[in-house]
Amino acid sequence: MRTNDPTKLETTLADGRRMTLSLPATGAGWAADGLAALRPVRPTHTGRGEEPPPLPERPPLPLEIALLGL
Repeated sequence: MRTNDPTKLETTLADGRRMTLSLPATGAGWAADGLAALRPVRPTHTGRGEEPPPLPERPPLPLEIALLGL
């Protein structure tokens, strides 16, 4: 869904969340067209990928060592 405001772009994601992108006014030449210069780009990855390895298990610290950290 797009708005009539040329400085703001709104859309609804597939899971129902809404996302708004807006750019402030700027004198930068590369951004002179604002959001009108943006174009859709197909995703390069889908999903989450591989899960990271689990953290190693560590024995609990004795109370005295834990208090030294304070």
